[in-house]
Amino acid sequence: MDSKLLLVKVITLLYRESELENNSNNSADLARSVIASIKLPESVMDTDNGREVLVGLRATALWMTDNPVNHKYDRSVLLQRIRVNTGEHESLYSAIESGTEPLEDEGSVKRLILEYKNSLNSYLKHGKVEEIINKASNKVMFHKETIDWNHFLKDFVDELEPFMSEGNVESHPAIVGQVDFDNEEALRAMMNSAQEEIAADGVIKTGWQAINRMTGDHDGIRRGEFVNVGALQHNFKTGFTLNIFKHACIYNKPYMRDPNKKPLNIHLSLENDLNSNIMQLYASLKENETGEPVDIKTVDIPEAAKYVRGRLQATGYSIRMLRVDPSDFGFRDMFDLFTKYESEGYEIHMVVCDYLNMMTKKGCQSGPAGFEVRDLFRRTRNFCSPRGIAFVTPHQLSTEAKQLVRMNVDDFVKEIANKGYYADCRQIDQEIDLELYIHIVKSHGSSYLTVQRGKHRKISITPEKDLHCVLKFESVAGIPDDLLGEDKSVSKVGAQTNDPNEDTWWD
Repeated sequence: MDSKLLLVKVITLLYRESELENNSNNSADLARSVIASIKLPESVMDTDNGREVLVGLRATALWMTDNPVNHKYDRSVLLQRIRVNTGEHESLYSAIESGTEPLEDEGSVKRLILEYKNSLNSYLKHGKVEEIINKASNKVMFHKETIDWNHFLKDFVDELEPFMSEGNVESHPAIVGQVDFDNEEALRAMMNSAQEEIAADGVIKTGWQAINRMTGDHDGIRRGEFVNVGALQHNFKTGFTLNIFKHACIYNKPYMRDPNKKPLNIHLSLENDLNSNIMQLYASLKENETGEPVDIKTVDIPEAAKYVRGRLQATGYSIRMLRVDPSDFGFRDMFDLFTKYESEGYEIHMVVCDYLNMMTKKGCQSGPAGFEVRDLFRRTRNFCSPRGIAFVTPHQLSTEAKQLVRMNVDDFVKEIANKGYYADCRQIDQEIDLELYIHIVKSHGSSYLTVQRGKHRKISITPEKDLHCVLKFESVAGIPDDLLGEDKSVSKVGAQTNDPNEDTWWD
């Protein structure tokens, strides 16, 4: 875009913004970025009045960016200054004169402001894209021997990704949904979608009744929900989420949104080895079924493989378990993997990822501390939610939460709920749908898993009494499944039943 036209747009934009009543911000930062990108001609000859015009208009634009947000311009005074800046260039003066003519109403002013901002943002975006492409091209043409081809293309795409929107605020990628109330058909479609969301069809039950109750009237995890399990180190995060994966497979008959597809559940590990996870699954399945302890050392491998395969796929699910290197696996790789399965005719119902935060943040938007983590969680939810993929992942709690344990606070999980005690990013709770906090408490020779539900993005309210439970670790089967039998949860550590009025046995 011509440098003079850019400065005309900047000056007109700032003038129009000053016309707004009760204006609390303006585009001064955008204007400075545009001004900084304009290169003045090197010639300083007296006859080169084109350079003088640029210098003059640039000085006026910078002066306007330095004025307070609520500054009001006298149009005649501003145009006098522009007349001096433009000299004999009558067309430039006319462009600003016509661009600052009084408009009928504030709505017209706002529409014009948006148009100017979109145009200037588009200019900056294209300039940055050109810079990225030129840099990559230069590397390919003249420094080919230094390129790591395994990562070059991914890095190139990651750099371009933030600039892939059209520049129009209404088509901005951050807007993932909208409804125009003037369009009754669109409003009905939105309300139908809300009704489908609160329906029980497709809800994935866990094997623990108390955990299902925490989700309220859904009595399980809805397809499309992002579930985060927060806990300190060595507090059963992996075991808890691996059990949820097992539960999803063996206690739920697949509810298909597309009957022509095949149902699929995925366990994606960025930490534990596959052989360890599969053996844990075998032991949990067998011990829950027989009530007898399993000695992993004496397991008959062919029999165990057949047993695990048969049990996990008995209800109709296909299963995929993967172990990936987190240092070389990012959200794009994960989304490509899911898309590959979809292209093979699968409908993904649940993904358990142990841990999402461990994967590389390559391609995530950078910013203040924790911004990349939050962006990773946001991208994952925005990918999975419209596809109806329930996504479950554990996440480490912060050192501040660990300090509370050292202080021996009562009811640790109740104390930390909804307070942002997450490692690496305090704001991830703003991106997820359902929070579960877990913590192991040992007392009188027994171990208990205390569980507290935090945020749950849903319409109806879950009774307060169902937001907390205690599950006891047994000598066989860890925390046994109780979905098909008697509720084994208790109200507090040491209690014998789920009666909140019952005293603990040692009391």
